[in-house]
Amino acid sequence: MSFMATLTSILAILCCLFLVSGHSGFRQLGFAKSLRLGLIWAVIIVGLVLVIQVSGLQIR
Repeated sequence: MSFMATLTSILAILCCLFLVSGHSGFRQLGFAKSLRLGLIWAVIIVGLVLVIQVSGLQIR
């Protein structure tokens, strides 16, 4: 995956997290739990990107 595609994916995820943060249930979690959930999603996304790069899969 190219650098710009990775950057775009990260930006899209951050925007999605921002939109979800407007939900009242998400606000009640507090900063620490929100940060923890964001880090979990970041690890999942980075892990999937690494698996795709290592396995050599390509989207055509």
